[in-house]
Parts: sequence; structure tokens; C-alpha cells
Amino acid sequence: MPIAILPDVDEQRCIGCALCVEICTALGPDVLRVKPVEGWKRGKAFVFYPERCISDGACVGVCPTHAIFWMRPMEYTAGQPVPLHKNGVFSKGWEEG
Repeated sequence: MPIAILPDVDEQRCIGCALCVEICTALGPDVLRVKPVEGWKRGKAFVFYPERCISDGACVGVCPTHAIFWMRPMEYTAGQPVPLHKNGVFSKGWEEG
């Protein structure tokens, strides 16, 4: 499995506005998608094409709720969705909180 520097989305903070998806698609990488979440009208953003990420941080900058955290080392399988970290807390590394 390759190691990459990728954005991560906190599902608890994401309001489903899709600004991150729009900016990422407009700039070219097209890394993020919005998935339906039960009980949530607009869905939530998640990293779908991690291998396309160019680590420019545009998605981080447009998020109004700071749900997208700066890039972090992560293992992934190319072509597979990257799972969200439910209740993820960054404190000297990622821990489930």
C-alpha cells in the first residue's frame, strides 16, 4: 500500500455544503465526493480519489466549519474510498475520540 499526504474530513463537523468538492473539482484533482448519510439532508464530504490529491490545501481553506484537517500521512488503496474518521481528534496523531 502506498503512503500519501491527504486531507481528512471530520464527519461531525462537516455540514455538507460541498464547497470543498467544488473547489477541488474546479482546480482539477477531483479528489472529494459527498456521500449520503442517514438522517442528514445534504450528505457529508469524504476523500474518494486519494491518488489524485496534489496536496494544495484548497479544500482546507474553503471549509466554513474547519471539518477538513490539514494533510496527514495515511495508508490507502488506490481506487478505493478512504474511510471517514468518526469523532476523529487530532492530538499528537489521530485517535478515535
